[in-house]
Amino acid sequence: MTVAVLVLWLCTAAVGGYQLATSSRSRKAAPAPADPVPTPTPASPVRDRDRFDPQSLRDAKSEPLPGLKDLAEFSHPTLAMIGFGFWFGYVVSHDRLFLVIAIGILLGTICAGLSWFTANTRAARRAAAADAAPGAEHGAEGVGPLSVSPRLLILHAVGAGLTLLVAALIAARVLVAIATLLQLPVDWRLPGPPGESDC
Repeated sequence: MTVAVLVLWLCTAAVGGYQLATSSRSRKAAPAPADPVPTPTPASPVRDRDRFDPQSLRDAKSEPLPGLKDLAEFSHPTLAMIGFGFWFGYVVSHDRLFLVIAIGILLGTICAGLSWFTANTRAARRAAAADAAPGAEHGAEGVGPLSVSPRLLILHAVGAGLTLLVAALIAARVLVAIATLLQLPVDWRLPGPPGESDC
């Protein structure tokens, strides 16, 4: 049964990889100009603790951080590969530690995938609203959301759900086996006062 989860996880990853490779961006980025023209940037006030920072460090500090979509786009496949490695370690060694880590990473992978889907859906709605707005320039610069096949998306989600279900069933079976092994005969009666017999 553990090999079945390994195969399910691998098939789900294959569908996700195919989906990522065949997806297309809804808007293309504008081509970069041949000769970049330096634009003057307004001088920003320098805080006391940043006074001795070089200009490159001040520029790096002022750049915006990547958003949730970029983070989920990176972390979902990364967590999936790491979790697959831990599950493979469980299949080979049957060490319960690998099982627990793999299920935790699988849950994180599913959460990252759901947040990627949500952020991508919101970005697609914003892009559609911006294109539909009067006076909007079609083909505006910037990278738009990914456009994926709904059938592949459903297949990927079902594969992830089945992987989680079977992995949780294996974890429950392992926990029941541990509880059975550790079960010792226990006398549930409360002890009486000292010197009193059980008769």
